[in-house]
Amino acid sequence: MSIKRNTFYNLFGQLTPLGVSLVTVPLYLHAIGEARYGVLAIIWLFTGYFGFFEMGLSRASAYHLARQHSETPAVRSTTFWTAFWLNLSFGLIGAVLLYAVAQPVFTHLFHISDTMRRSVLASFPWIAAALPISTVSGVLAGSLEARERFAYMNLIGVFNTAVTQVGPLLVAVFISPELAWLIPAVVLARASGLLLQFIGVWRFLPIVPAALFNKKQARTLFSYGGWISISNIVGPVLVTFDRMLIGVLLSMQAVTYYTVPYNLVNRVSILPGALSTSLFPRFSSAESKVGKNLAERSLHLLIAIMTPITVIGITLLPLFLTYWISPEFSQHGAVVGMILLAGIWINGLAFIPYGLLQGQGRPDITAKLHLLELPFFLVLLWGGIHWLGLVGAALAWSIRVAADALLLFYFAKLPLRLRYAFPAFVMMGCAAVVAPQTTFSTQSLWAALLTMLSMIWALGIAPELRHLLLRFMHSLRHFSLVQAWKKL
Repeated sequence: MSIKRNTFYNLFGQLTPLGVSLVTVPLYLHAIGEARYGVLAIIWLFTGYFGFFEMGLSRASAYHLARQHSETPAVRSTTFWTAFWLNLSFGLIGAVLLYAVAQPVFTHLFHISDTMRRSVLASFPWIAAALPISTVSGVLAGSLEARERFAYMNLIGVFNTAVTQVGPLLVAVFISPELAWLIPAVVLARASGLLLQFIGVWRFLPIVPAALFNKKQARTLFSYGGWISISNIVGPVLVTFDRMLIGVLLSMQAVTYYTVPYNLVNRVSILPGALSTSLFPRFSSAESKVGKNLAERSLHLLIAIMTPITVIGITLLPLFLTYWISPEFSQHGAVVGMILLAGIWINGLAFIPYGLLQGQGRPDITAKLHLLELPFFLVLLWGGIHWLGLVGAALAWSIRVAADALLLFYFAKLPLRLRYAFPAFVMMGCAAVVAPQTTFSTQSLWAALLTMLSMIWALGIAPELRHLLLRFMHSLRHFSLVQAWKKL
């Protein structure tokens, strides 16, 4: 199957929910308030920390099923069922522990009003139930990924995300904005896609009569997934602990000022994430040299595409937050989002060496790097929030992902050429300086010129991008000529 087509499917699967969230987030903030939104964000971050109970088996099943592409369906079915039952079991164990730990954490740690705290405590069974739903969904998604059934996988993802965002919003508007209603609505919405995922695996793996559990296969899955599970333990801390610590050191309102721009600008990662997901089955089944050549070509193209997107994002962010939410919100969140965008640029490039290392059977490298980075990041994050507030948190996060990216490039033996990286950073810095605060101003003109420069630069360094653009323009011209001929 085509990597371009699979990447397009993955982009569709992630951009469509973005369109839904652009509509629903302001409505959520209006319906439930900034404080409740911040509490919901903390709850799902907290639940995400228990994701390590899937023991890396989602990625391990994707890796081994991709390598078993030439095996019989019975062999693949045994691998799937082994991973499925293991992940369900660990998810249930994790749900029990999450239920036990959540009460003291939300009772004593966070600055929450008594009313919201009572709602959260009453919703703990629902919060715990979200964990086995997540672990089972991971194995199902990994199985579809291994078979490169990205079209089906993303259609389900779009459906599930839309239900997850729209359903609870309807509950907030028509029933109650209290967390005791919203949390069950979110969990039930997340569970709605499991049946569709299972049907897809049944059809495309395909599932045939086979052993439902194999001890040898379980050990093989654990030998790979064990390192992934370390990343699953440390990774959420590295990626999301900034918001947790903001909630502890500052306030829930500050969590919202940080979370909304973070979730917005993090959508830039959709492109490298879509490409990396498409490449992973190829990295897993290809020889080392072939995989590295594929990674280098993909990285070059990704730099050319990511840079103009990031420059445009930085220049437009203050205005967008002003009109999307409010001028006051933009004052708090725009600078945070700009700093995070710079980090997301290099973190997006790191998706390629990250996927390459895991596809070549070296998840131990990524896990060890996460363990190495953790203590330095926690110290940097605490100091940043203590002295600089939200801006300090954004700086700490971006510095950490930049260091992580450089280490991944080194161990994957992939070059990050300075003649491409340096101009990109200069343009991003200039974008932060000229980002307009009003629609029509001198800064707006400079921002438009810088945007054009970044696009011209991208076309200059990437022949593939030029060919793609020329092909698209040719298609448009052909379409226009056909339409004109039909009118005659």
